[in-house]
Amino acid sequence: MNSWPKLLNWPGLSFQERRNPGTCTKGAIGVGPLFELVKSVLRSYPGIFSNAAVDVLYLVVLGLIASQYARIQRTEEKLYGTASNKAFWQTLTAVGLGLLGGLLASLLLVFVGVSVTDSGIAYLMPVALVLYLFSPRLLCFSYAGGLAALSHLIFGWPKVNVPALMALVACLHAAEAFLILLSGHTCSTPLYLSHENGEVVGGFALQRFWPIPLIVLFLIKVPDLSQVPDLIYLPDWWPLIKAPDIPGPGEPVFAMMPIIAALGYGDIALARNPRDKAKVTSKNLVLFSIILLILSVAASKWQLFAWVATLFAPIGHEIVIRAGLREEYGQKPMYTPVEEGVLLLDVAEGSPARDAGLRSGNVIRLVNDVQISDRRSLEAALEGTSGPLTLWISESRESGELRRAEVHRESDEALGLIPVPQPDDKAMAGSSHEGPLLRFIRNMIRGKDDNGQDSDK
Repeated sequence: MNSWPKLLNWPGLSFQERRNPGTCTKGAIGVGPLFELVKSVLRSYPGIFSNAAVDVLYLVVLGLIASQYARIQRTEEKLYGTASNKAFWQTLTAVGLGLLGGLLASLLLVFVGVSVTDSGIAYLMPVALVLYLFSPRLLCFSYAGGLAALSHLIFGWPKVNVPALMALVACLHAAEAFLILLSGHTCSTPLYLSHENGEVVGGFALQRFWPIPLIVLFLIKVPDLSQVPDLIYLPDWWPLIKAPDIPGPGEPVFAMMPIIAALGYGDIALARNPRDKAKVTSKNLVLFSIILLILSVAASKWQLFAWVATLFAPIGHEIVIRAGLREEYGQKPMYTPVEEGVLLLDVAEGSPARDAGLRSGNVIRLVNDVQISDRRSLEAALEGTSGPLTLWISESRESGELRRAEVHRESDEALGLIPVPQPDDKAMAGSSHEGPLLRFIRNMIRGKDDNGQDSDK
């Protein structure tokens, strides 16, 4: 390929002015052209949805994501009679955050110079959706990309540019880490969970899904560069991931095109609160993304690293997940009973207790001047009461300082308190990681059982 790669805008994403082909000299770092490249992506990003095919695919992905948030809402309503995570608002938030994450991923992909030409990107979403049928947490390009690349390396099919595909996965996970940092804690479901020490403890199931519109590069050839507007001439070290040459006459140039992706996040918080857990996961995922991107660049130079990057993508991502779970279960659980009072696992959104300022981690010490020692004494103090309540609470189990909270409610309205489990409580069914296909099979088997048939046959 020509040692002076050029960037051509995708026709549906228009630039405002022409570029000067003489802005860079050979061997220069090329800060000016790269800055122009970043500005071009920023200007072009809003035009992603000008393509009808892209719009349809986005709606399909959005529908799948909305169904996951609806499932979370149904789970919370089943467990607590109300849902703090409403499907509509979570989906709407996911749209906005997905645009932000997509812009970040687009900037990374274009800056690194990841071309989707013969990369096998067309296989990513179908494979990811098939994996999603088995489990929502498998809606991840590390697994889909790893499977597609491994099949190519072993069988020669499908046709995949392994370095570009793995670099794409790395950039997407970098964007995912950013989104987890911003919002990984904002869709958390309180649950009673079985701990490895045999106890039932309080915790949170963290689940987030985002639709991601992206701008990516692809390689084309044009017969006459003088007839092509809006070219940016970039330094000779760019792109970091070399694109395969394409046959035919003409000069190779890069063009922009839009694609749609989806990212999902699932985690458990037992030893930390959801916000702190999301921060740790985000940090680990950034490290994973950096390593995978380095391996991808190496794979574009040495074939051995194509195998290393391919295997690292799913295995490394699974290690991040497993290490996070092991760390949660290996530390002292955070949401267990206190010696005096009742520790709150969570407080339902929109409830009287929530409106009064009670939050997860608070400890109820007094109710209308009645000392609270455990959940039974709390239930006894609340039984038969109506109207306003005066609660004295401490901010955390470590805090001895009390503050007053006035709870205003209707006569029979639930307060919205979700205390940590007591020793005799049972673990909840909680949020399932089963995908639609496994749920369908399970329901079919259950239906046979209900009809008196043997499900083992």
